[in-house]
Amino acid sequence: MKSLQLILFILFTLLFTACDDKKKNSNEVSKYKNITIITIAPNFDKAITGPIRKEIKEFEDRTGVKVRVVSPSWDDMIGKIKESFTDKKINYDVFVVFSSWGGSLLANGHAAEIPDWVKKEIDWEDILPIYKNKVLSWNKKYYFLPYDGDCINLYYRKDIFENEEYKNRFKNEYGYDLDIPKTWAEYKDIAQFFNAWDWDNDGKIEYGFAESRKKGYGTMFEFFAKAAAYAKYPDKKEFYFDSNMNPKINNPAFLKALTQYINIMKYAPPQVANFEPANVRQSFIGGDVAMILDWADAGAMTQNSKESIVKNKVGYAKLPGSNSVYNSDTMTWDVRYNAPSSISGNWVLVVNKNAVNKEAAFKFAAYMTSKKMTSKYVPIGWSGINPSRYSHLETSNLELWENNNFSKESAKEYLNVISESLTNKNSVADIRIPVADLYYDAFDKYLNKAIKKEISPKEALDLTAKEWNEITQKLGLDKQIKLYKESLNE
Repeated sequence: MKSLQLILFILFTLLFTACDDKKKNSNEVSKYKNITIITIAPNFDKAITGPIRKEIKEFEDRTGVKVRVVSPSWDDMIGKIKESFTDKKINYDVFVVFSSWGGSLLANGHAAEIPDWVKKEIDWEDILPIYKNKVLSWNKKYYFLPYDGDCINLYYRKDIFENEEYKNRFKNEYGYDLDIPKTWAEYKDIAQFFNAWDWDNDGKIEYGFAESRKKGYGTMFEFFAKAAAYAKYPDKKEFYFDSNMNPKINNPAFLKALTQYINIMKYAPPQVANFEPANVRQSFIGGDVAMILDWADAGAMTQNSKESIVKNKVGYAKLPGSNSVYNSDTMTWDVRYNAPSSISGNWVLVVNKNAVNKEAAFKFAAYMTSKKMTSKYVPIGWSGINPSRYSHLETSNLELWENNNFSKESAKEYLNVISESLTNKNSVADIRIPVADLYYDAFDKYLNKAIKKEISPKEALDLTAKEWNEITQKLGLDKQIKLYKESLNE
């Protein structure tokens, strides 16, 4: 009898809850009926905007809000956003943006601060502190909702590294054990060792490593990820500039990093100068290289891409470091191990402060950046959505990862390495001040010339520093100093 009563109670509770949820959804539909919001998001093949397009219908059915997505190309995104600031006929309710573009939104007063009810809907306490402090906030206030949490790491052929014959040969040649590289010097040695021979016995020549070198965002950020070991001093927030906006880009640390960055290219595939992130990933999942640097997308694609021949053969590791780091205050090299993380990248959703339907815009932004939604896409390589939450890195239940072709072992290793990188107190993030794109474009231009050997590394960095100073002076030194400190939450 008691069992029957318990069953009836559970059924009644479930029915009541279902009716309550249906009533709540019905009320939402009534509240937001006939409202249309416009979202601007980049026109990639699938990444970033793909999940948004897939989830719109369910959101519209749940809320009654109609969502229209405008998708310019990557190159046109910044221009379109800036155009909307001055043209009253253009009003985007939600911006899907690279975190480095955030300063332009804030400097122009177009970013709405996140209200408490939205924080509750997206499980704010689940978000990792590194993103709250370095990506989602500005002047200690929160304006950006976490969609994609970027983190650059090292991926290597675990099966090849563990080959006993190769381990013996490596030790004979270099005098130490073949292992995950702890420094960029070791990374160079390993790239050299595995370069230009058939180490997987497939009848084709393989290479030591692959990284992005084509002019564009991947190349810049991978360079800064490597330079951090020499140039990002522990316990100091500044990296690109000092506190007075003087560029650090041409100091001895960046020069050392750029010289190595160019010299090591001889241990990559011959066409590496034209590699962008997609080429880097393809070269690894196709078995052509022993190591790559990339965002977390690569780790997922090695397991769930149909083209991958390296499934369950991949090792994951934090970025290598350096045994000395440049102290720009004393202008000396300090002998100490330094291995910062890099969280360059990151896609966020921002609600327009001047949105006509701001509440509906926040509803959609919260829906796409929620714990439930982002957790659905982080195991999928094509989504472009990488871990940004404690729950994303949880290893006690790996069902989602196994459903996306990860073995339990691979999923745990992958998530543990990302977790290590994201709990590192020493890390580099993006330039976020207004016109960050101009600073980046200037560096990208001269970096590309150095990669092509049209100018020397020193010339590239000196020209960058000169142009950065000109940009700062044109915008106003005092203004840029103020905004730079605000971007660092000082």
